[in-house]
Amino acid sequence: MKKKVKDATQRVVRSAKGAIEVAVVLGSGLSEAVSSRIEGAQIPYDKLDGAPVSKLPGHPGFAQVGTWAGKRVIAFAGRAHLYQGHTPDEVTYFVRLAASAGARTVILTNAAGGLNPSFVRGDLMLIADHINWTGATAIEPDEPQPFLNMLDAYSPRLRALAHVHSGGEVLREGVYAGLRGPAYETLAEAEVLRRLGADAVGMSTVLETMAARKLGLEVLGISLISNLLGPAEAPSHKDVLAASASGAHRIATLIEGILGAL
Repeated sequence: MKKKVKDATQRVVRSAKGAIEVAVVLGSGLSEAVSSRIEGAQIPYDKLDGAPVSKLPGHPGFAQVGTWAGKRVIAFAGRAHLYQGHTPDEVTYFVRLAASAGARTVILTNAAGGLNPSFVRGDLMLIADHINWTGATAIEPDEPQPFLNMLDAYSPRLRALAHVHSGGEVLREGVYAGLRGPAYETLAEAEVLRRLGADAVGMSTVLETMAARKLGLEVLGISLISNLLGPAEAPSHKDVLAASASGAHRIATLIEGILGAL
């Protein structure tokens, strides 16, 4: 896998005309609004050696490489998930490729179910911390230094920048619980997660954050609250995509403000 990442890195750096500064990983339904703002080239995942290709609706499967708000950026339009049978290596491929291509900052986005009773559909939540309940890790057990400090895994500096440059967008902050999926949570599971301190829940992000921190990247996590977990609402992927589509431009505008401040 390391050789494949190295080969793909050469393709990315050539397309970007230099080293990448910031990477963005785009969650369900968020790809078009963000990638359309980046001036440059589009690379299909099947042209990036080793890249996992997701056939899930809302994850189109390409990398947009170019400039955005004065920064050299790569945006990954779609990600791989454990529940699709992908390994932790494959799930974290895009983060490792970004780091290899020069990125020192990664912005991880997702669509998440809201657990905090004060949240409403469409809220944007900056991830302040996470609970990894995927049953997996992004750290290889045979590494010479397998231990990883995860305190402040989600950069306080980047969260502060997001608030300052939000353009008036009201930003929540909270704890994201990452589960393996693909089943949505039962009411009992949602209640357990609430009691543990989780504000939102999803099926991605936590392993990517671990890999990014291991590689020394600064991480910003942004969740779009696409549905609320409660007895009055039965979530579906179709509804998640619809909610993401309605909030995607707000996330793109937020990211643009942050990039301009970096």
